[in-house]
Amino acid sequence: MKNSNLVICGGISLLGLLILIFPAFWINLVVFVVGLGAIAYGLYNLVITRRIFQDSMYETVILVKAVFSIVIGAISVILPLAVADAMWKTMIYVLIVYLLLAAIIGFYSVSLLKATEIDRKRFVFENLSLLLLAVALIIISPERLGIFIVRLIGLAAFVIGIFMITINYFSEKNVIDAEVVDVSEADEGSEE
Repeated sequence: MKNSNLVICGGISLLGLLILIFPAFWINLVVFVVGLGAIAYGLYNLVITRRIFQDSMYETVILVKAVFSIVIGAISVILPLAVADAMWKTMIYVLIVYLLLAAIIGFYSVSLLKATEIDRKRFVFENLSLLLLAVALIIISPERLGIFIVRLIGLAAFVIGIFMITINYFSEKNVIDAEVVDVSEADEGSEE
C-alpha cells in the first residue's frame, strides 16, 4: 500500500472515531467555522460584490447583507468562546436564521441584476449554498437527533476508513511485479 493511501485512510478512520466519541465538539467546531465563513463572506460582499453594479438600491442591499454577515459571524465566533456551552446551541439557531435571511437577500440582489449584462449564475449558486448550509445546520442541531446524526457520520467515516485500508491491503497482495521483455524480429526468426 502506498504510504499516502495509508495516511489518508487512517486519517479518515481517526476523524470518524473522534467524531463518534466527541460529537458535541464537532458541532461546536462547525458553528465556529461557519462563523468565520460568515465574516469572510461579509468582507467579500463589502469589498467585491457591492462594486459589481452601480445602483444605489443594489449597493444598499449588499451593504446590509455584508454588515449582517460580519456581525453575526463575529458573534458566533466570540460569544460562545466567552460565555459557555449554552451559547453554542443558541448560535446554531442564530446562524440558521442568518443563512436563510442572507440567501433571501441574496436572491433579491440577484433579481436587481436581471436588467444588466452581469452573469448571475455565480450569485444564484452562492445563495443556494447558503440555503444548503442552513439545512445542514438544522440537521446537526445539538438536540438528540443532531448528536445521533453526527455520531452516525463519525461511524460511517470510521468504517469507510477501515474498509479502504483493508481493500488497499488485500489489493496490494494481488499485484504481480512483471518484467517487460523486448522481443525483436531477429530473435523470433532464429527460434523457428
